[in-house]
Amino acid sequence: MNILIADDDLVTLRLLEKHIQSWGHQVYAAQNGLDAWDIASSTDLDLVITDWGMPGLDGLELCQRIRNADLPGYQYLIIVSAKNTNQDIVTGLRGGIDDYITKPFDFDELRERIATGERIVGLERELRNKYEIIEKNYFQTIRMFSNLIEVFNEDLGGHCRRVAKTALNVAQRHPEVDETDYPLIEAGGLLHDIGMVGFPDHMLLKKTTELPGDDMALYKTHPLQGEIILQEIEFLRPLSKIVRQHHEQVNGRGFPDGLSGGQIPVAVKIVSAASAYDNLIHKWGYTYEDVPERLVLQKGYQLDPDIVDLLLEINVENMRAEKKRNHKMVPLENLVEGMVLADSIRHKTGTLLMPLDTVVTLSTLNKIMKYAELGNIGNAVMVYKESMRK
Repeated sequence: MNILIADDDLVTLRLLEKHIQSWGHQVYAAQNGLDAWDIASSTDLDLVITDWGMPGLDGLELCQRIRNADLPGYQYLIIVSAKNTNQDIVTGLRGGIDDYITKPFDFDELRERIATGERIVGLERELRNKYEIIEKNYFQTIRMFSNLIEVFNEDLGGHCRRVAKTALNVAQRHPEVDETDYPLIEAGGLLHDIGMVGFPDHMLLKKTTELPGDDMALYKTHPLQGEIILQEIEFLRPLSKIVRQHHEQVNGRGFPDGLSGGQIPVAVKIVSAASAYDNLIHKWGYTYEDVPERLVLQKGYQLDPDIVDLLLEINVENMRAEKKRNHKMVPLENLVEGMVLADSIRHKTGTLLMPLDTVVTLSTLNKIMKYAELGNIGNAVMVYKESMRK
C-alpha cells in the first residue's frame, strides 16, 4: 500500500518509516501537517498514519481535510496520540478517522492495525471496480437502445438525442434535482420514445393532432410499450418509469395514468417539457423567436411552470448560439429570392421536396408556399446566413 506518515518528532517519524517499509509498503513521510497535506493532495494514498499534536495543521485537521477532499479512492485514516481519554477517542472518530492508537504503541499492534486498514481499502476498491463495471454496462445498454431507435428511424433518433441534451441542461439548472440524478434524466430523454420503435412511418411523421382514431389509440400505447421493453432489464427499471409517464400533464389530462401536479416526478416533468420544446422547433417548425409564446400557452397547463421558465432561459441561449452559426431558421413569409437552403425540405411523409443548397428563385418560392398551404411542411426553413445578405 501507499502509506503516508506524519509526525513532528523526527525520531518517531524515522522509526515508523523503517518498520512500515520493512512490512512491504511504500512510505511517504512528512514532519508537519501542511507538508502531509501537500503529499495527500497530490499522491494516490491508501492509508494515513498521523500524530495528532503537530504545529500549524494538526493531525485531526489533516484527516478532516483529506476526508472532505475529492480525492480518488478511499484513504484509511489512523491517528496516533498521547491523548487517551474516551472523549479524545470519540472526538477523533467523529472527525472522520477510522482508527485511534494511543502512545506509547506496540509495533506488532500497529502492523495488525495497518493490516485491518488494508482489508478495508481492498474491499472499497473491489466495490468501486464492481460499480464501474455496472455503470459501464448501464451506459452501454443505453447506447444500444439509442442506436436501435436511430436505425429504426433517423428523425425519431434525432429527436431523442436532442431531448436528452435539453433534459440534462434543464436538470442541471433545477434546484430540486441532485447531480446523481443527471444520468437518469439524460437517459430518460434518450429513450423516452423507445416504445414507438416498430410504429408505421406515417405515424412518426404526423403531428399527434393529425392522427386518426386508430392511429391515436396505437400512439397512446407507446409509453407502456417502452416501459415493458426496459423493465426486462432490472437496472433499467427506474428509467422505465420515466418512459411510462413522459406524456403525463400537470393538469391531469395526460396518459396513460392521468397523473397531475405533484404526482408526477420532477425527472418526468423535465423529460416531458424537453420533448415538447424539441417538437415545437423540429416538428412544428417554430423558430426560437416564436417558441416563448408557444411555451407560455402550455405553462401550468401541460408543463410544469418552473421547468418552462428554465426552458425559456435555454431558448434565449439557443437563439444567441443560432446567431453565431452560419445558418438560420427563416419563417416562410420572410423567405426571398437569392437565399440558399441550408437543409433539405421534406414532405411530412419524409419524401424529399427540395434538396439542400437549393437557391430560392421565384419558381421555388412559389412551390414552397404551395407546400405550406397544403400543410405538407412547417412554417420555416433553414437557410445560409451569407445568402441572406445578398
